[in-house]
Amino acid sequence: MNQMKGNQYGELKVLDVFRDNKGKYRCECRCSCGNVTYPLYTNVPTGRTKSCGCGEEKNRRKYVDLTGKRFGKLVAMEPTSFRQDGCVIWKCACDCGKACYKMERNLVRGFSTHCGCSKKKNKVYYYKDLTGQRFHRLLVVAKTELRAVNGSIIWQCRCDCGKEIHVSESDLVHGNRQSCGCRRLEMGRELIQYRHFEDGTCLEALTRKKRSDNKSGYTGVFELSNGKYKAGITFKGERYYLGTFDKKANAIKARQLAEETFHKPFIDKWSVLTEQNTKGGYNIT
Repeated sequence: MNQMKGNQYGELKVLDVFRDNKGKYRCECRCSCGNVTYPLYTNVPTGRTKSCGCGEEKNRRKYVDLTGKRFGKLVAMEPTSFRQDGCVIWKCACDCGKACYKMERNLVRGFSTHCGCSKKKNKVYYYKDLTGQRFHRLLVVAKTELRAVNGSIIWQCRCDCGKEIHVSESDLVHGNRQSCGCRRLEMGRELIQYRHFEDGTCLEALTRKKRSDNKSGYTGVFELSNGKYKAGITFKGERYYLGTFDKKANAIKARQLAEETFHKPFIDKWSVLTEQNTKGGYNIT
């Protein structure tokens, strides 16, 4: 080890060899730039460490001179002091007269060939003309300059009821919008005719199955953000709070007890009368 003293390895001259507090052998070296550094002993003769770090800084600043070279509509003018992903950012002049800044890698590989002017000129929107076509109750009248969030064209449409609305092309083609809203109202009125209301309460609503968006698994039981469960029940337009419980089973039990108290007597009272009036229609069970 002492034989290394005074030897030159790259930019480093070995002054001494010693052990650090962790027991590893290190060299005290003086770099050609004047700095003193302490690399690992094994890295010096093998050439893994050739300087104090100044060489790395010099290599980092090296770049291929692109001054005056043309890349599409761009001519490289001068390098800047900025770097992106280790690449030099060049100031370029476009044929349209604008100046822009591009990465060296993108220029050399052909990814950057203009300042953006060609993209604007060549940007053309292609669409299928839906004017005059009918989608259920909607007749397409004209195209607008509006766009939906997904980029779909907004069309001006006239409903059979006479009302005009704006609908996106995707909603028209996929059948998500079939009218101005009048169809939904008509369906609601038709649905009411098949339901039975007594004292302002819908009998079918009391006996319907669990909703598809129910997350707790039981009607009237809701899971809170703190992990607890809240139970409630609605009867004759009034909402009754049944309490908050640590366990879901307790909340379900409170809901079932409320159904026995409020819903069951009401259903038993009107089910027979409803069955007689409907005659083959919907039966309350």
